[in-house]
Amino acid sequence: LNNADRKGGHVLEGLDGHVYGVDHGICLHQDDKLRTVLWGWSGDPVEPILLADLDKLLRRFDGGFAEELCEHITATEVRALQQRIIRLLEHPVMPHPRGDRRIPWPAF
Repeated sequence: LNNADRKGGHVLEGLDGHVYGVDHGICLHQDDKLRTVLWGWSGDPVEPILLADLDKLLRRFDGGFAEELCEHITATEVRALQQRIIRLLEHPVMPHPRGDRRIPWPAF
């Protein structure tokens, strides 16, 4: 995930030795809360290899993947993720920022 909020507290080491990223309610939120530090790519086409991966991911939703995700995020968030994938496949261009603030805030 393009987690623009990369603070040390958003990555946790589990007792099992694995490292876990913590979503802060933006990456998989049901509402469109696009934030990124990667604005240099806005307006550029998404690479075909990434689109192929998104297509594979979208096809997994029919095979039970949505139910697996619902163990971790809400059904509304799962549907929003699926719709974002569909929109990106239909219009494969990196999004542009909206509004005046072009970077996550506060900047540090």
